[in-house]
Amino acid sequence: MSEINCEETKRQVHEYLHNELSTQEMEDITEHLAHCDSCESDFDFEVLFNNVVQRSCDEAPPAELAQRIVDRIRQMDSGRADH
Repeated sequence: MSEINCEETKRQVHEYLHNELSTQEMEDITEHLAHCDSCESDFDFEVLFNNVVQRSCDEAPPAELAQRIVDRIRQMDSGRADH
């Protein structure tokens, strides 16, 4: 196990939440979170924030909004083709 500081922990929190780090990195961050109230508080916020985003993304957009987005993308693409 290596020492990991608050800056490294906070920088890697998203990867940690999604299990995208090596086993050693996961263990190091878990150990740091267990002993650092500040990082644990930030981590708890990130978990809550990710849950809210995930719930919000489960809903399909209204058909009208989806069509407007597709139309805008096509409009932007056709403008690039002219250049």
